[in-house]
Amino acid sequence: MLKKVSKIAALFCLIAFSGSAFAQNEVPEYPQYGFWSNWGIGINGSFMWQPDVTKFTGVKDLYFGGGYNAGLGVILQKEVDRGASIRLHYNYTSLFWKSNKNNAETYAQRDPRWNVEPYKSQLQSMDQHSALTVDFLLSLNNSFHNWNPERRANIYLFGGAGLAFSHNEARGMYKVGCQLDAGLGFSYRVCDRHFLFAEVEADVIADAPRFWDKQTGFHHTDFLASIGYIFNLGITAADQELIAQRALITKEALDALTNENDEIKKELENAKDNEKKLRDQVQDLRNENDKIRQEALARAQSVTDSLNGVLDKLKADQLNYYAIPFSVLYANDDWHVSSSEMIKVKAVSRVMKDNPDVKITVVGFCDYTASHEYNMELSKKRAEEVKRLMVKKYGIDPDRISVDWKGKTVAFGDIQYSLNRRTSFYRVIE
Repeated sequence: MLKKVSKIAALFCLIAFSGSAFAQNEVPEYPQYGFWSNWGIGINGSFMWQPDVTKFTGVKDLYFGGGYNAGLGVILQKEVDRGASIRLHYNYTSLFWKSNKNNAETYAQRDPRWNVEPYKSQLQSMDQHSALTVDFLLSLNNSFHNWNPERRANIYLFGGAGLAFSHNEARGMYKVGCQLDAGLGFSYRVCDRHFLFAEVEADVIADAPRFWDKQTGFHHTDFLASIGYIFNLGITAADQELIAQRALITKEALDALTNENDEIKKELENAKDNEKKLRDQVQDLRNENDKIRQEALARAQSVTDSLNGVLDKLKADQLNYYAIPFSVLYANDDWHVSSSEMIKVKAVSRVMKDNPDVKITVVGFCDYTASHEYNMELSKKRAEEVKRLMVKKYGIDPDRISVDWKGKTVAFGDIQYSLNRRTSFYRVIE
């Protein structure tokens, strides 16, 4: 009978694993974590029914009476994939127990020739039982349906093996054997890391290697119902940082950088249009030179020369530098790098570590909300602070980083835009 049960269980597991393999083509990507992430610890209470072994096997001289046990257990569990977990389970099922009082009478009725009187106390004494097993859990929801991290309810199969410890003081018998267990469970996620579960399982306990030998190796079979609680320890800080780094190189992040670069190009085109308009205005001023006083003409000429100088400098910078398509942004009148902007400093530092021949220039900018002298000093602080972080925090050679500052001499669009309060990165073309 046991061989037939084991074959059916093996066939069912094979079908479940096949379904899991086919379902994997349609499920969303499961995030891969390190060894120390997604561990869970828990406790459980269990109620065990142990049938009369003589009824189960037909072997009279085993003297194992049936009965009921209740106990507690502890669990250490690791989630290894979207549909699979491994756990270490120690279950002591004999805090409270009650044997079948009619065991001796049952034996006497089965074979009147057998003198059961000397064994009454033994037959009416329940075995004390505990087990340490390693189990594999297979989620039916995540195997046969799309993996959903928001799913709360989960039905799963489990099976495993381990050591069983049984003793009966009335018989003076102490047994250490092998245990095979299998069953069906249901878990419910109460909130982010807290889970309740209920399970039913069947256990077969015997001596190895004579596991299937009823006469010499077989101990007994029992059936358990358990309820418990598991607390998931979550994802380690190292894995969280790795996920953040992966997010930097996702397609969405690259698309965002591309969009930002396109916006900057549009702003440069607008600046060129503004330049043309300014030149037209200068030409109009020159045409009206006879109508304007000499002082106004000189002032206008000075403004024109200043604008031409800025434009010429911008053109020269475009020839000497290659801009990295994002910048560190700041609050008004601030030169410290905020925590949300540190990811950009870290990303540039990582690129420089991976490319030891690359040199960059860090350039600070300001908007027009203060004087020229104040903004020059503020933009200098912004550039030097970014260089300091790259050298001290991320170990970049200071000789590979030069700094420059523009104050409010270069602006994009409205002079109040936060884009003007920035520190930009330019690769030096040697």
